[in-house]
Amino acid sequence: MTTTIVVHLPAHRAMALKLQPQEPDAAAAYDQNIVGYMQFLKDQAQRAGHAVTADQQDFGPIFSIDESSHADKLAAHAWLESQPDIWNWMPSASIR
Repeated sequence: MTTTIVVHLPAHRAMALKLQPQEPDAAAAYDQNIVGYMQFLKDQAQRAGHAVTADQQDFGPIFSIDESSHADKLAAHAWLESQPDIWNWMPSASIR
């Protein structure tokens, strides 16, 4: 079974915007780049033996992990933590 990481988009967006409070264009930059960022995560996850999906859950953590074992959960969490956040990933955004 593949470990699946589910990004909860409303919570992810809220957290990402908290990281850029001084940037008036942060919300627009996030909204314009989230689809590409999610595709990046999906592609990278597949190479690492994980899967990434997204939902519209609007409470709780920014992601959850559906796994078959605790070791799989730890590995998926470590993998996700090793990925750039949306601000560091954005290919041409002025907001970092």
